[in-house]
Amino acid sequence: MDLEHDLSRLLGESVDGLASPVGAIVAEARAQGHRIRRRRRRLRIAGAAAVVVALATAGAVVMPRPVAGPTVTGTPPAATTTGTPPAATTTVATPAATTTGTPPGPVMVPVTAEAMLKILADLLPSGGKLSKFQLGPFEWTRAVATDFTVEYDDGRGAAHIYVVVSPPDPKAMSWNCDQVDLTDHATRPGGAEPTGCTSTTDATGTVFSAVTGVGPEGGYYFRKVRLERADGSSVDLIVGNGPAPSPEHPFGLADRPAPPLTMAAWQAIVRDPAWRTEVPATTAEAGAALAATLR
Repeated sequence: MDLEHDLSRLLGESVDGLASPVGAIVAEARAQGHRIRRRRRRLRIAGAAAVVVALATAGAVVMPRPVAGPTVTGTPPAATTTGTPPAATTTVATPAATTTGTPPGPVMVPVTAEAMLKILADLLPSGGKLSKFQLGPFEWTRAVATDFTVEYDDGRGAAHIYVVVSPPDPKAMSWNCDQVDLTDHATRPGGAEPTGCTSTTDATGTVFSAVTGVGPEGGYYFRKVRLERADGSSVDLIVGNGPAPSPEHPFGLADRPAPPLTMAAWQAIVRDPAWRTEVPATTAEAGAALAATLR
């Protein structure tokens, strides 16, 4: 029991509401009590320190070594390993953090026609040949779109391919089969596919369309596959059954009964997630190098 503390507390309680001189007296009494307690505390600390020094000086005489002492000081290697300081263990274990860490993603750039050419080349079956790359935009292309044309020969004759990637455009109208005139204006070559159009929407709101179009003359016609995402971006791919139109053949020239590949194959190509308005910089660089060989 601390007498000074209790005395100060009792005096404080007894002068509640009295004049300030009495309060000053009580305050001085409290201060005096604090000084006494601090002095006693210093004496106790000094005494404890003296005891510690005496024990350390006495050594084994005052503090005999425990029987288990030699076993503790001779810690076996296994105990030493498990006793590694936590900080050292954390530092050594850094490779685990490196392994689980997500590597930085590729540098992305706006899509270019050359990058699109590279994407198409990677998606086409091996063994075919690309030629006559032409960079858009063309007069019929939306100003915001990126496009190109190229010829593809799978060994059965050249075929004109036209590819367009468009960013979201709130002013653009959604495309559908009702907008297609499927009236054929010319005689199709033997083995040609009939005109037709299908359009389906998946759970994400993406619309997939496939058209087998008409031909104005000479038996030339085309397939068109289109992917229209819910965000308004789109990919269009058109492939003919002959080379690109030319001054000699302004409406195209059929050199094969049907366009290369199947409609299902072209739909799989247009569905590939590589078709984006932004692509890895490495894809754009590889596309530029490929395009330089096809012009």
